[in-house]
Amino acid sequence: MDEDLQLQKVIEGKEKHYSPKKFMHKVQEYGMKLGFKGLHSATTLYCALKSPEMPKKDKLFILGVLGYFILPVDLVADFLPMVGLTDDAIVIAKAISVIYHSISDDMKEEAHQMLKKMFGDQYQYNVEQEIV
Repeated sequence: MDEDLQLQKVIEGKEKHYSPKKFMHKVQEYGMKLGFKGLHSATTLYCALKSPEMPKKDKLFILGVLGYFILPVDLVADFLPMVGLTDDAIVIAKAISVIYHSISDDMKEEAHQMLKKMFGDQYQYNVEQEIV
């Protein structure tokens, strides 16, 4: 529970930086550097945010997480080689674990298809082998 509170503090106020256009730009520019699982997780959050099935409190949480992801300078500047997206990946992974109960298989599949369309053969994540 203490980790959840820390995550809330990290993403607090970041929702104002979110927009679908900025999210897509960030995914296209840095997505592959995030790794397939992180990329899929971030895009799953994006799809969950759009879903009418997602509870409002979870949508507000997602807005903060995606706003944090969009920011180029957060705890670790995203443009730094090797480490720039590490904090983003941690925040995204933690967010997925917090709201996993509200994420449907349809949301995960929508994210998967979106990324396959966006990156083509470069994107090689197998949703079927997902552990979380």
